[in-house]
Amino acid sequence: PQFSPKLLKLVRWIPPITGLCLNVDSASKGNPGLCGGGGCIRDEHGSVRVAFAHFYEDGNSMIAEIRALCDGLRLADFLGLRLSIVYTDSSILANSFNEGRCPSWRAYRWWWEANARIQRSAYRITHVYQEANQVADGLRSSLFKSVNLVTSLIRLRLSRSG
Repeated sequence: PQFSPKLLKLVRWIPPITGLCLNVDSASKGNPGLCGGGGCIRDEHGSVRVAFAHFYEDGNSMIAEIRALCDGLRLADFLGLRLSIVYTDSSILANSFNEGRCPSWRAYRWWWEANARIQRSAYRITHVYQEANQVADGLRSSLFKSVNLVTSLIRLRLSRSG
């Protein structure tokens, strides 16, 4: 039988040399559909300084990615935390900032704000494999579990009252 050899690749989270890093991730249940995102800011030891997760209602995966990034940058600025690098598992998102082109006109307002913050503070935005972005992935996943629970409780209450 014919087979192709698999190449193994070691994937791990690499801490920032100085400052802090922001990891972001998002998800969309349908494209468009319900979407949300989250992330965390970590130090050079891997300790989480702050984490966030937001539900964005209707949108697509690119809107959710850009909004999660924008929210993370806003949070870092608000808390006065100095980032040195931003990690995302979306290569399209990372490339859009490195090339200076927004990938979706629907997400332009968040992309523009994030780009202004990146340019002003000289953050480096880098693509990482999903396996190296597990903390942000977990926050994003927990968001949809919470939304599903709230939606179920609302439906239960409506069915009892009506």
